[in-house]
Amino acid sequence: MNNIIFYLSLFNLGKISTAPGTLASFIVAILWYFVPTNLIIQIFIIFIIMTIGFILSYFFSKNKESPNDPSYIVIDEAAGMCIALYMLPKSILIYFFAFSLFRFFDILKPSIIKDSEKFKKGIGIMLDDIISGLITLAIISITLK
Repeated sequence: MNNIIFYLSLFNLGKISTAPGTLASFIVAILWYFVPTNLIIQIFIIFIIMTIGFILSYFFSKNKESPNDPSYIVIDEAAGMCIALYMLPKSILIYFFAFSLFRFFDILKPSIIKDSEKFKKGIGIMLDDIISGLITLAIISITLK
């Protein structure tokens, strides 16, 4: 179980006591800035993070002794932030806007985002952040057109 938590917490980054989801999202945004704006590379990275996140969230949910989505699990924020930044132009202003919007949706969890947390077997852990990322990407993409 400790190995699962190590990866779900992004190498224990999620165990930072203050705003671990915000910190993880911020670090991922910085790292993503250096990922080439290439369809295949970005899809591959998102696919890998989501696959690892869903599999480990499933095993975590089977053996958990804590709430459904404890704050130290931040791999979901990593996946959502990558989705929010998918194929966006490399601009600090756009990245800041995407980061802020993503955190807004992830923290407040309006409507469908909140409902998605109810899914069992670890799916809800990942799904709310994936939806937050998709909504953020949609809003920014429409804004940029």
